[in-house]
Amino acid sequence: MEDRRIFHTRDRTGPRPKALQQSEQLHNRRVTGYPVSGGSMTDVLREREQTQANAQAPSGRKEITAERYLSPEILNKEWEHLWPRTWLYAGVASDVSEPGEYFVFNIGPESILVSHTDEGEIAAFYNACQHRGARIMVNERGWIKDFVCPYHGWTYARNGALTVVPDENRFSQGIDCDAQSLVPVRTEIWAGLVWVCMDENAPSFDEYIGPLREQIEHYRLDEMVLAQDQTVHLECNWKAVFDNFGELYHVEHIHPQHALIFDCPTSRVRLWKNGHTSVYIDGFTVNTRLPIPEEPTKLMKGQLLSLGMDPEEYRGRVLDIREDVQKTRRDMGPQLGYDYDLLSDDELSDIFQHNIFPNMLITLQPDKALIMRARPHHSDPSKCYWDKITLVMPPNEDAEVEADLQFMPKPKPIPSGRPDREEFTQEDVIAGEKTMDITVDQDVHLIRDVQNGMRSRGFNKQVLNDDESRIQHYHDWYSWHMGD
Repeated sequence: MEDRRIFHTRDRTGPRPKALQQSEQLHNRRVTGYPVSGGSMTDVLREREQTQANAQAPSGRKEITAERYLSPEILNKEWEHLWPRTWLYAGVASDVSEPGEYFVFNIGPESILVSHTDEGEIAAFYNACQHRGARIMVNERGWIKDFVCPYHGWTYARNGALTVVPDENRFSQGIDCDAQSLVPVRTEIWAGLVWVCMDENAPSFDEYIGPLREQIEHYRLDEMVLAQDQTVHLECNWKAVFDNFGELYHVEHIHPQHALIFDCPTSRVRLWKNGHTSVYIDGFTVNTRLPIPEEPTKLMKGQLLSLGMDPEEYRGRVLDIREDVQKTRRDMGPQLGYDYDLLSDDELSDIFQHNIFPNMLITLQPDKALIMRARPHHSDPSKCYWDKITLVMPPNEDAEVEADLQFMPKPKPIPSGRPDREEFTQEDVIAGEKTMDITVDQDVHLIRDVQNGMRSRGFNKQVLNDDESRIQHYHDWYSWHMGD
């Protein structure tokens, strides 16, 4: 991966304190082609994105106006131009691992029924009875022998075929069961997730996901288990919260804890075709804008102890931690029951986040993944739903040692069964009655004020800096889909 960072230059006259020596060590070690030499000091840390060939939206760069977050007309237009024509993450494949298992994916006014058929396939259908349109399944998931409409009893097999019409003889015109079967929706299983697309003419999933496949597959999400499932009701447009996870410019202002273990200012960005974006963040280090501490931070100490590493050994050498964590994980993986053979050294210490157009993101760690998704409200552009699931890699059964190897806490122990989905409001998070994790909670506190501010007569359009290139790239593709 190309390194795109431009770092401080420092005046090297006179003796240098140890912290400054470590800072220069950090710059020299990480940067190829940007030598640290004498010169004036600057506080500017800039990055350049690496862009896939032909990644730019066909319609070019567009302004991001307040209207697209506030307009009911735009919300309605999205139902015609955006949601049907893209591939959407619908749910986890483990929810339909056996014949008869199903789940319902609701997005705006649409409802899609995902079923494991008797033929062993995962199929999806519009959740609408072909008699008079009633929704067939209202529970979010479960097991069922047949899908029976609660209104008049029309019955469909697990593969969507219409099998029973009560009092069929009373339909004098007759019933064509094949024609009146449930309407199918395109389906794909990838990375342990179920994906659906409502447009028969849209690109294939492989074409749509593109190079992100090779960025994600080796983390083996399909072998992870669901550890947590949450949904929070937000008072903002779905794009406002998704934008929030498309830049790191805000991190130092509302997520101060990140500076104690991540180096967000030196993150690397990639822009992909179809509106996808990625960001790569160094972990087990400290923010390069801050002085290098003499000893590991409190947060870092906890992580080192969880790996069996002694924090005292890193007094005066905090910048060695990242590389040593990589080596420790590599060496201890088999003993702990984890297989890291497919992961690079960087992937053993760093955060890799991939935003998949139009509304979901995957944050990857060596044996854990966070998947978050924005879903629009069916009629109010200033409301949405933010879903978050946590997947964890279970250790091998013969592992003799148990350890927590993640940056962020996970529910313990790993659930023996599927956890229930928690659903709550933004106010529950603000009141401290519910939590998604400290970082997401901090975002939830703020996002309503972003939506309210965009209603002002004094605000017209966004002004983005270079660090927010992922947002611009995303919205350029959004504009193309919307025909703007």
